[in-house]
Amino acid sequence: MFRKSAAVCTGIALFVTACSGGGGSGSNPQAQPEEKPPEPVQLVMLQDVAALTDDEFANFIAAPVRAKYPHITVTMVRNTKGNDGLSNLISSGEFPDFIFTTYPQIKVNKELGTAQDLNEWIQKYKVDLGKFDPAALQTSQIYGGGDHLFALPFSLNFLALFYNKDLFDKFGVSYPKEGMTWDAVIQLSRSFGRTMENVQYRGLGAIPGASDLSTQLSLPYINPKTGKAEITTDGWKRIMQLLKSVNEVPGNQGAVLDHFLKDQTLAMVASYDARFAALEKLHGTPSQFNWDVTQFPSHPERPNTSLASSGHFLLVSSLSKHKEDAFRAIEVLIGEEVQKLITENGRFTSLKDDTIKGLFGKNMKSMAGKNINAVFKSAFATPFVPTTHDALVRPQLTEAVKKVTGGQTDINTALREAEEAANKDIAAQPK
Repeated sequence: MFRKSAAVCTGIALFVTACSGGGGSGSNPQAQPEEKPPEPVQLVMLQDVAALTDDEFANFIAAPVRAKYPHITVTMVRNTKGNDGLSNLISSGEFPDFIFTTYPQIKVNKELGTAQDLNEWIQKYKVDLGKFDPAALQTSQIYGGGDHLFALPFSLNFLALFYNKDLFDKFGVSYPKEGMTWDAVIQLSRSFGRTMENVQYRGLGAIPGASDLSTQLSLPYINPKTGKAEITTDGWKRIMQLLKSVNEVPGNQGAVLDHFLKDQTLAMVASYDARFAALEKLHGTPSQFNWDVTQFPSHPERPNTSLASSGHFLLVSSLSKHKEDAFRAIEVLIGEEVQKLITENGRFTSLKDDTIKGLFGKNMKSMAGKNINAVFKSAFATPFVPTTHDALVRPQLTEAVKKVTGGQTDINTALREAEEAANKDIAAQPK
């Protein structure tokens, strides 16, 4: 009996000690120390080039970060002075903590030394890079160069063929179909180039410029072996011919976005998704009209392919004193919850999740009944590898387009002169 009672008492003693957390008597357990709340952190986000309204910043960036991390407050500064503005921020010693920008600026920030390699935190926080649209991630990698990853995609620009159904009905023309080539769309535009009751109607206009259109064929500006401009190729000639063909159709030359949105005399616009926001503003007003969308026109050898991926990216500043906090904020913004939110409100997700893509425009009244799913049948084109001297070629191309579409010279001459001028500018650069 004695041994049994002792064993029971010993078991009770052990139980009480375990429950009390050890030390002291079971009746007076030690209080666990409270975890110290994190120190408040204020992050400054730089808006550079990429369009972002104050409301979008408040609802899509500042609020979600604060909800996830109550100790983090995000404010915004805007760069309105281009690369000079970036240099001024660097010299001031007050460069922001993270950056909201476009894909060409990834390379700019890398060269300025203001972009932080994200690989350390991607690994630490197990960020799945496979969740992103492959072309968007590839764009970031190409513009970052090497094995470094300086930017993660937040939202993407996509392209569509917008058309005025009222005009198609008025002229008795069948609506544009999915998967149309540029030649087919240009031919379709011929149905509208006429004047009726003193009103000039137009078929196709406000399309992207040569630099954007060239990405559909993944055309580089510079020969990587020679370091010189090379724009007299068959690919560049095709882009110039495309622009020339559009402008040769009666009524198309000089067609601008206002002809589609305001005057409503332009039947088709092949353009970026920013047009959805403009159409949403018209909804419920006297200027509302019956419109729809389909796939962006493609080239025969690259069906279901639009332009290269472009969009808005997030970078951590290498000059920040709160780099890891900045990355955690970015991690919130690329998460499913925020990506659903932006997609429902008219920004296109950077994730490859078809369910999230299907939410596009859910909160936009003008999107009801639109053929948006057709647009997403087009994939982004493979991006070309950029160089430092690309920016010296683009202005010369712009001049070449003006000369060709204005009938001042032929395509071959315009491109040759543009190439020669660009190479003079390249040769004049400091070595």
